[in-house]
Amino acid sequence: MRNPLAAGGRKGLVRKVLLAAFLISLFSLFLNLGEKEALVTDIVDGDTIVTLTNQGKKETIRYLLIDTPEMHHPRRGEEELARKAKIFNSSLLLNKKIRIELDKEERDKYGRLLAYVWVSTENGEKMVNEALVEKGLALPYFIPPNGKYLGVIMEATKRARGQNLGLWKLARKRIFTPSQIYVELPYLAGSYVTIDIRIDEVKKSVSRWLLSQSGSRCYLVIYDNNKHLLKIKDSLTGKRIKVVGKITASFLGAEIVISDPAQIIGIAKTTVPFGYIPKIASSNYI
Repeated sequence: MRNPLAAGGRKGLVRKVLLAAFLISLFSLFLNLGEKEALVTDIVDGDTIVTLTNQGKKETIRYLLIDTPEMHHPRRGEEELARKAKIFNSSLLLNKKIRIELDKEERDKYGRLLAYVWVSTENGEKMVNEALVEKGLALPYFIPPNGKYLGVIMEATKRARGQNLGLWKLARKRIFTPSQIYVELPYLAGSYVTIDIRIDEVKKSVSRWLLSQSGSRCYLVIYDNNKHLLKIKDSLTGKRIKVVGKITASFLGAEIVISDPAQIIGIAKTTVPFGYIPKIASSNYI
C-alpha cells in the first residue's frame, strides 16, 4: 500500500529545495545589483571608457554627473583640455580592473552604461568621476534621476576652484564681456572663460532658463531639471556677476551653462556703468 505521507514528504522536500534555490539566486542578484566589475580596455575621452565585464561582455561606460571637454566635437574637433582629461583618465584606468556603480537610470539614449567608476589606488579606492572634477578637467553635469553622489561632485568642484586647477586657471585669465564673446565666438567656442555680465533678463525657453544682459546675444543657461540651481536665477537678477564656464555656440548666439554654484566667482557689491571692461578690480566683488 502506498504511503501518502511519503509522497507528501517528497513534494515538500522539492518545494523546499526550489525555495532555497530561489532565495540563493535572489540574494546573489541583490549583492550584484547596481555594482559590477570590469577591465578597462580603451579610453574614448575624459568621461567615456570601453570595458570588458567579468561575464565577457563589452560595455561602453559614460561617467555620471560630470562632463569633460570633447575629443571629437562635430564642429570644433578637439576642445580645450580634452586631451589632458583623456590622458589623466587613461593614467588612472587603462588595463586596470574597476568597480562600476550604477544609479537609478542605467543607460543613456546611445545605449551606454551610466556609472560611477571606482579604481583602487595606493591611498584606497577612488571615484574617477570625482578625480576628474577635482583636477579641473571636468564640470558637474547633473541629469535626474541619477544624483547619488551630486554632493561629492559639488565639493570636488569647490576644491578645484579653490586650488585654481585646470579650467579654473585658464578661465581666470580670460575675462570677457558678453559683446566681446559674441564677436569672438568662432574663436572662443569650446574654450573656458570668465564672463563679466549684468543680468537684466531672465526668461524660460522650453526646458532651460536663459539669463542675459540687455541687447546681447550671450546667455547663461540653467537647465530646468537642475532644481538645486533654480534659486540662483532669481537671486542674480539685476546684478553684475562673473561666471566661469565653457562657451558653446547655438542658434541664439553664445551660451555658457551654469551647472554648479561654484562657477559664479564674483557678484558686484555696487552697480557700475557697464561697457568695455578688459579688467575688473577684485575689490568690486564679493
